[in-house]
Amino acid sequence: MVKVTTQALNQIFQPNLKSKRTEGHSFANNSHNEAIHIATWRDLLNLGNATDFFSRRTFLPFDPSTSEFTPTHALWLAELCRLAYRHDTEADSCPTRANILENSGFKHPQLFSSTATNAQAMLIELNSNESRYAALIFRGTEQNIKDVFMDLSIGILRHQNNKIDVKEAFKKALDSIWGEIASAVQQLNYPLFFAGHGLGAALATLAAARHPPTALYTFGSPRVGDATFAASLSRIENTFHRVVYDEDIVTDLPPMELGFQHVGKALHLPATLSLSWMNNSLHPPRFLADHAAINYVDRV
Repeated sequence: MVKVTTQALNQIFQPNLKSKRTEGHSFANNSHNEAIHIATWRDLLNLGNATDFFSRRTFLPFDPSTSEFTPTHALWLAELCRLAYRHDTEADSCPTRANILENSGFKHPQLFSSTATNAQAMLIELNSNESRYAALIFRGTEQNIKDVFMDLSIGILRHQNNKIDVKEAFKKALDSIWGEIASAVQQLNYPLFFAGHGLGAALATLAAARHPPTALYTFGSPRVGDATFAASLSRIENTFHRVVYDEDIVTDLPPMELGFQHVGKALHLPATLSLSWMNNSLHPPRFLADHAAINYVDRV
């Protein structure tokens, strides 16, 4: 097994990302004055150990009647994406993911998982008679994130007979849990939002192609498929909100040169700090640090 060092990753993935952030729109929610957190290796690789959910920001009421982008929707869904990484083993996880959701006004979640692909998702519903909605949240990958970056950079789309083509690993992961998910979402009769971070964002995008939600929010999403796949989602273009934090490297993978293309326009969250702190060994290099889910929660 080849050991991938931070120095090697820097050499592989150190493009001039600032010059590439020209598509889409930039926005920043400056309505909060909380201290800016600098992402650590723990934030990037051990998201499941966090305990500060729904406490880092002020969460305004979620309005399920709109499918347009709102910072409030983005904040709730980004935090739910971060919570999806929470380890929910009752024996050693306190509070559990279910506890945290219930304390925040949600019903006990329905969980979907596959041991074969390690794909995971949770379907949550707001426990309120006044404003009902549900959110399907797909979990990304943690701990082996360096291997994930390497995997995302490899693979060529087949382009066979002009058919829609997507990264096979993404499709296989979604297929492994989609049967149960499809049955669950078909029973809902109120607004349903999809969201995911990292690889979870890729799965949420594929899921939206199968069952269009009220709105789709993705955070740090990789490219999922080819131009034909992107075009096939034009019907949900106005309800697809792809959020990118500054120089998040995952959003530049897999490479366009291999046939991959993003879906929709990006909504960019600019960084607000000079990142000279990157020389500190406690923090990942910038292009990795910017992928941490905590950035999306703190800056949206």
